[in-house]
Amino acid sequence: MSVDAKKSMGWTVVLILMGMAAIYGGSKWLALLIPAALLVWYTAKPRLRTGRN
Repeated sequence: MSVDAKKSMGWTVVLILMGMAAIYGGSKWLALLIPAALLVWYTAKPRLRTGRN
């Protein structure tokens, strides 16, 4: 498994865990989780497109 694949898998796990926290935490957690998820998304996005293909 390449380094890029491991990084993208890690970011995917982080986003899934944030989604589960939003489901179980309720609406009071959304004010924290939505900006955090956007930050993770924009942080991971450039790295996902830097592959060799």
